[in-house]
Amino acid sequence: MQNYEKWSKNIEVVYLSHRPGSQAAEDAENKVAEWAEGMGIEAVRISDARKVEKKQGKTSILISLGGDGTLLRARAKLDDPSIPFLSVNYGGLGALSELEPEELEVWLPKILRGQFMIEERALLESEGRTALNEVLVKSPEIGKSALITLKIDGDYLFKARGDGIIVATPTGSSAYAFSAGGPLVDPSLIALVVVPVAPFFWGIRPFVVGDSEISVISHEDMALVIDGDRVACGAREVSVRLSKQRAKFIRVKQFSFSSLYRKLESRLV
Repeated sequence: MQNYEKWSKNIEVVYLSHRPGSQAAEDAENKVAEWAEGMGIEAVRISDARKVEKKQGKTSILISLGGDGTLLRARAKLDDPSIPFLSVNYGGLGALSELEPEELEVWLPKILRGQFMIEERALLESEGRTALNEVLVKSPEIGKSALITLKIDGDYLFKARGDGIIVATPTGSSAYAFSAGGPLVDPSLIALVVVPVAPFFWGIRPFVVGDSEISVISHEDMALVIDGDRVACGAREVSVRLSKQRAKFIRVKQFSFSSLYRKLESRLV
């Protein structure tokens, strides 16, 4: 059982994001906004915003109503790892979700009153941004492989041709890294999950390392994708490391690795 930190501040602002095209998620967002404003909490909707001007000096949380992608996009817009977040699953898998839609009405009043716990998890850092799930370095052209050299803390590991390299957090090990053949890692661990994507050599396999700096060096132009957002193209060397900051999950229930495993098993089989 993990040790969570009890939240101890009054909430002043709640940022809201919903899954595009989902009427159920949009209706839920309206309900959350109405409830929050009735409690004197400012509700800021960010689904349609490209960039969010944060309410400086005000205690804030993020509530995402959608799938994992909805949460990742909302986090990127806020660009502030110190803001705790809650994901309500109006999507598919919902590996990052704390609540299902039918649970929202029960837990929402308590959450808005600050009656919840915080679970901290590892974040990645690359090119001045943080990633909750993964950093992907790949060829900018679809269907084209690239020659890549990988180093760990400056030490040469391998050179191989492939479609790219995924560097994931343990949280992100259940996402793209998992679908590319990587291991499922307990999200409470502080580690890096490295998954070569379709390498042209049988001996190169996914691996997990501790607090290290991963350098991906390309012999041609590469694209950089952080949590599904393509942020750069043309880079020849990208470094990925663990951030000193931590992601802050809002918890009203105890998370367990076995529950994540069962969720993946039930929705992917």
